[in-house]
Amino acid sequence: MDNTLIVFASNHGTVEKCARELFRRIDGKVDICNLNRRDFLPDLSGYDSVIVGGSIHGGKIQDEISSFCNENLELLATKRLGLFINCLYSGEKAQQQLNDAFPEALNRKAVVCDYFGGEVDKLKLSFWERVVTTRMIKKGDMVVAISKERIERFADKMSSANESKN
Repeated sequence: MDNTLIVFASNHGTVEKCARELFRRIDGKVDICNLNRRDFLPDLSGYDSVIVGGSIHGGKIQDEISSFCNENLELLATKRLGLFINCLYSGEKAQQQLNDAFPEALNRKAVVCDYFGGEVDKLKLSFWERVVTTRMIKKGDMVVAISKERIERFADKMSSANESKN
């Protein structure tokens, strides 16, 4: 049976919501780890697959995810890997943010990379986050919705990659 670890950082709950949906959909034994609530990581060597996810703020993924990827680059490159982001863009802009979020070596190695959209809970945002986010949404091409279809497709690809290995 395949062992999968989902590692994520969630500032306002959207990434956690998506990680938990993946948790429900991935076949095999699955553990979940929120880097914002953990003092230590599970031993990555005990997992066949690792999924890493975070959100984009100001065009960059959270420092916790960036550090995790850079500190574990060699070990992650030996795993079946899935990478995802949450962002408010779609299309080319979202794809560019996804490409920029993770180290190139991990992007090339990943079985699946995708963006799941985003949502805004104004009650969880600081005053300045509300101001900036509201202006950005009014300006244009942003989608304030999580794509269940993209999450489902991501989980299916990870599960089928797990099956093809066995």
